[in-house]
Amino acid sequence: MPTDVLTLGGIVFDDFSTPEAMMGGGNQAMVVHKLPGGSRVIDTLGPDEADVVWRGQFYGNNAYSTALALDAMRAAGQVVSLTWGGQFRSVIVSNFIYHVRRLPVWVEYSIVCTVYQNPMQGNLSVSSGAGSIDTLVSTDLSTASGAAVLGGVGGSGL
Repeated sequence: MPTDVLTLGGIVFDDFSTPEAMMGGGNQAMVVHKLPGGSRVIDTLGPDEADVVWRGQFYGNNAYSTALALDAMRAAGQVVSLTWGGQFRSVIVSNFIYHVRRLPVWVEYSIVCTVYQNPMQGNLSVSSGAGSIDTLVSTDLSTASGAAVLGGVGGSGL
């Protein structure tokens, strides 16, 4: 049975340095417009990926050099690939903290990767689902114009 491999920007985490758990998921980005009378209009904006966060330890002759390489990746702020458990994300290492327990062979670490792109979600452009931006804006303007006529601009609508 093949083992799962965690890689980040070309660094392969071995069996000892791979964390016990990895997280995924996120939120649905949305804007909620609260209207008089308790009504709501909700505009969904698409997936908002959660940061991928984990902690672990490196053990071996290259533990310290691996920690320094990950810290350099954080400092560079470049988009890198993250793969694990059949998942793939393009991420930026936004936080990396390491604690040297025994130089150079034992280093504990924690890492936060901000998701730049999740190709597993498919095409996330607005035009793929609800229509083009122009169509959405036209629909919103038509709806707003209709509401203004029904209620009277500046009037009570009663």
